[in-house]
Amino acid sequence: MSHTCRALVINCMDFRFHTAIQDFLVSLGLKDTYDLVSLAGVSKCLADQDSTTMPVLLKQVELSQKLHKISEVYLIHHMDCGAYGGHKAFPNEQVEHDRQCQDMETSQSVLTRAFPELQIKKVLARITEKDGENQIDFKVI
Repeated sequence: MSHTCRALVINCMDFRFHTAIQDFLVSLGLKDTYDLVSLAGVSKCLADQDSTTMPVLLKQVELSQKLHKISEVYLIHHMDCGAYGGHKAFPNEQVEHDRQCQDMETSQSVLTRAFPELQIKKVLARITEKDGENQIDFKVI
């Protein structure tokens, strides 16, 4: 039995997104073939070069690559993230979107410098409420 997987997924711990992220990853053909790192605002820590979280996160990527031979990393950010202060921390949704995308670009650069052989994929999740239910859509950036 193979002890390898295709990808490492880095996403925020926000409970509102768990099921939707799993479903999204299955739609990409990643069912049961990814490692998962989930911390509050996790890839924001790379963009901010947070001295506490960044080394931990990079070590997880290194271990996933070494132990499970991953070839891809998925950075999944989401709108209304508490690590950013939520929607209210931005003057409007476009500014929030642009900041998320900018931080994912920075995170991608950090990961590419450390792990040039890995393909980095960026995804932004947006949550909206419809009929009392959370609706989540994903956009590959």
